[in-house]
Amino acid sequence: MPEQYASAAAVESAIRDAASLASKVDGAPNKDQLILREYFNRFLSRIFSDGESSEWVLKGGTGILARVPSTRSTMDIDLYREGFSLDEALKELRVLSSVDLDDHFRFEYVKHDSSLATDAQPYVDGCRVTFNIYLGVAPKGKLQVDLVTGSGMTEEATVIEPQGALLLPRLNSSPYRIHPVVDQMADKICATMTVYNGRNSSRVKDLVDLVVFATTQRIDGTSLSVAIDSERRRRRMDSFEEFVVPSDWGAGYAKFTKSVRQLHAYESFELAVDLVSRLIDPALQGIANGSVWQPNSLRWVPENPS
Repeated sequence: MPEQYASAAAVESAIRDAASLASKVDGAPNKDQLILREYFNRFLSRIFSDGESSEWVLKGGTGILARVPSTRSTMDIDLYREGFSLDEALKELRVLSSVDLDDHFRFEYVKHDSSLATDAQPYVDGCRVTFNIYLGVAPKGKLQVDLVTGSGMTEEATVIEPQGALLLPRLNSSPYRIHPVVDQMADKICATMTVYNGRNSSRVKDLVDLVVFATTQRIDGTSLSVAIDSERRRRRMDSFEEFVVPSDWGAGYAKFTKSVRQLHAYESFELAVDLVSRLIDPALQGIANGSVWQPNSLRWVPENPS
């Protein structure tokens, strides 16, 4: 076990130094964003401190950041606890958040607000949990967790070390259990295609995330087809064979093109839609079964070419 820091001040100095160094890399987030991500990492290292026996799953934007650290920032954490009711999950979340990792951090439960299903989380119950962050006795802001009862998972969670984490070997950290990429994609595909009380989705960030997946992730076509069909049924949607993005998303999409590195080659809304359609439509039509999407060549290739 690495030698621990003797004081909160030493931890804060180490985090600031590591964030300052990491922020100088081309395309990296700024120093303040990196510090905030380390606060998230301190919290999540507690949640996943049970190691291989953990039943927690990280979803949402923080899960994407764990895969692709140069993508869009997020201000909250989405978590799901397998096999638990909402009350049971909330109770365990509070217990795990208080685990002592000898890092001088403390996460103090403040409150939770019940929430019903929304555009972002249909057909699930959940709550938003607020914690105060302390480093030693110094307050470092608030952290919010969106806790849900449904996962929409068709595969086992992916266990990874968070990519782009600050180099802080003297702080105890834990690998994350992440929502499978095909299930994350299926959620975003179906959300984009859903009409909510007569109006189109306004989740422009879903297009951003799909471009990021298309340019960074190796994706199994059969698994993606299964995940989309499962999510479609969960949302009680009719089947569809073509991915259609609301035409009024162009201005919203443009706001992300400077800050998200993967969008630099797809600054126009039309290029982004064309790319994700080439990824998604073959999966919707069953053409991608037995193939793998290659992010380097941006095309489907047979998994076992003859």
